[in-house]
Amino acid sequence: MTKVVRGVGWTLIVAGAVVLLYVVYLLWFTNFETDRSQRDLAESWALAVPDRDADLPEDPEPDPEPDPDPDPEPVADEPVELGAAYAAIWFERDGERVVNDDVLYVVEGVSLDLLRAGPGHYPESDRPGGEGNLAIAGHRTTYGSPFWSMDELTDGDMIHVLDREGREWVYAYREQRIVAPTDIWVVGQDPLESGAPTITLTTCHPRGSARQRLIAWGELVGDPIASTAGDVIDALADQ
Repeated sequence: MTKVVRGVGWTLIVAGAVVLLYVVYLLWFTNFETDRSQRDLAESWALAVPDRDADLPEDPEPDPEPDPDPDPEPVADEPVELGAAYAAIWFERDGERVVNDDVLYVVEGVSLDLLRAGPGHYPESDRPGGEGNLAIAGHRTTYGSPFWSMDELTDGDMIHVLDREGREWVYAYREQRIVAPTDIWVVGQDPLESGAPTITLTTCHPRGSARQRLIAWGELVGDPIASTAGDVIDALADQ
């Protein structure tokens, strides 16, 4: 009987050690993996974002014969390869960072493999500053936990997004909800039915579970802020 009890005890100890090692893997190694991926994205971002210090071309002479077609077809945005750096995002409250202390690179795509590198842009959603809905997903635990404190967003908070053209777009936080994973309407064209350009952020809920989704929305505030984009790029390079 004593041997049986001793055997059960050792089994429980080994099982506990395995669980502990798994937790260490989830909370430490996956964060390390994401940090490395963010550094890799920083290098690709430096190649993608235009050189803000380059000399601007001089204004051309006015054309004496204007183009007879005053409304040319708009130029489509250049597609971004899955897994490449799509944008950068951070959150501010009264000038201070919230949700995450870092400026985060957003990758193109939202598969589980791609989200290991950081938050991901839903490819079918709009671009930063677009008239529709810019949708971004991110882990709440593990892999850097980019949206760990997303539930702490409140009225007055601002969501900043830097696009590949070096333009900084600002969205004012509006509301959040907890929904089922099947509620894909949250990343639709106009989820709040407000008609305003929107950003949708999605993450798992509660922490450590994928049973539900926590959704946060914001609405675009005016034109892009070009004056601070350079400082943000420098900050990204120094992280």
